Amino acid sequence: MPLAIRTDNGDPFGVPTRDVIPIMSLWLLAWGITPILNRPRRPQDNAKVESNQGTVSRWAEVYECQSLEQMQERLDGACALQRDHFLVKRIGKATRSEVFKDLYTIERPFERAIFDEQKAYRYLAQAVYPRKVSRVGSTDIYRKSFQVGAAHKGKTVFVKFDPDKIAWCFLDHNGNLIKIIPDPRFSLENLFNLTVCQ
Repeated sequence: MPLAIRTDNGDPFGVPTRDVIPIMSLWLLAWGITPILNRPRRPQDNAKVESNQGTVSRWAEVYECQSLEQMQERLDGACALQRDHFLVKRIGKATRSEVFKDLYTIERPFERAIFDEQKAYRYLAQAVYPRKVSRVGSTDIYRKSFQVGAAHKGKTVFVKFDPDKIAWCFLDHNGNLIKIIPDPRFSLENLFNLTVCQ
């Protein structure tokens, strides 16, 4: 497993508005991987990956694919070309499979047991989200509306995640608890399957 993964701010890795923690970041954290997001509109922060993605996309001609299966087949072919045939100057004009002999023989183990949703929940619980309450007494978080109460319409409330209850705590400007509303979208199963906001 990698220690960290750097990505851009677009879906599914980031949230362009940056007003919530991306679900993908929570998923990576549960695996013990640190998510690193590029600065907005700064692809040069991840220049090698951006360049590699462009090259692979051109090799695979993904824009001409008629189906997901065809695209996967072409991407697999591009990966094989990159590993087995493309001579790399910095490693002595050899292929990657010649230099890195274990590339195909040592499988990376996948162990679901290391997925720890509590790491994601604890990280999410650190954030405090200010939200304006609508005239009907509701506000939203992660694209879902929650009824806070008409008494708070027009006010700003502060939303925190409770990792024990898998719920949102709505607080007033003095930090007093207004309401706790469970959010089953953040269940272990949904987080593991990346279906939290679907």
